[in-house]
Amino acid sequence: MKIPKLFKKAAAFVMAAVTALSIMPATAFAAGDIGTISFSHTYDSNGNAMRYNSSANIGGYTAGGTGNYKYRMFVDGENAFCIQPGVPLKTGNTLKKASSDTWNALSANQKKAVGLALLYGYQGNRNNLSGSDDEKWLATQTLVWEFVTGCREATGSYNQTSTTVYSLHFGSNYANSGARAVYDQIVAMLREHNTIPSFMSGGKNDITKELAYKDGKYSITLTDSNGVLSDYSFSSSDSNVSVSKSGNKLTISSTVAISGSIRITAKRNNVPTVSSSAKLIAYGDPNLQDIKLYLNMYNKY
Repeated sequence: MKIPKLFKKAAAFVMAAVTALSIMPATAFAAGDIGTISFSHTYDSNGNAMRYNSSANIGGYTAGGTGNYKYRMFVDGENAFCIQPGVPLKTGNTLKKASSDTWNALSANQKKAVGLALLYGYQGNRNNLSGSDDEKWLATQTLVWEFVTGCREATGSYNQTSTTVYSLHFGSNYANSGARAVYDQIVAMLREHNTIPSFMSGGKNDITKELAYKDGKYSITLTDSNGVLSDYSFSSSDSNVSVSKSGNKLTISSTVAISGSIRITAKRNNVPTVSSSAKLIAYGDPNLQDIKLYLNMYNKY
């Protein structure tokens, strides 16, 4: 059977990326509400208490101290993350909700980056990380400090710009190797967060392709040079068009001629998502350390 000349030209399709960045909902709190601080020792997977590897002056405060125990922070019994390394805070201190000047002073990109560290780290991805519960917390805390202090870029590939914060927790004095392994896992996920298959880069015109007719079907094969194709699943807006993956290659094909454009949607898999009941609480005090508490933030727990 001959194919009408009208349809011998390849059908066009448009590729769309849906990377599923989870957005934290805004939550209002009464300004006078108070949270009480407590701490506990942190332990590695072998049951050893974890210690600081070194010390550093950050913003005029001395953070860490070689050999000092690394403590984990809680507010009213819930997990919390410090955003002012070195600023003194003790068990029994109280902080006000929605009163963190330090958090408010961060850029929008820094706030987003901190949220991503928690999304891929302890709060959103705990079950998929290696190590003890404390090692997962410490790895996440390290990244939070890196973002708020500028030791890690808050955009793009989230590259580390300084080892100041990293060296507080990881090094030759106290390696904390289990927590460092978790840290590396989270960093790898952060680096991929903004990375899409290479053939999806560019503007609308750049990612509109045509299917070529050969051997009784229309098809096109695209190669991902960014190495992230396996992280995505694909669907077509037209049931006649199939999409398949093999290694770093994506093939779109149809046995029938398609008039006009169709849409191929890419969705990143296994990204932790935010629950509808998520709450983000900022605690602070002008005379004490400011912290962020992520309470029931992600729906995996």
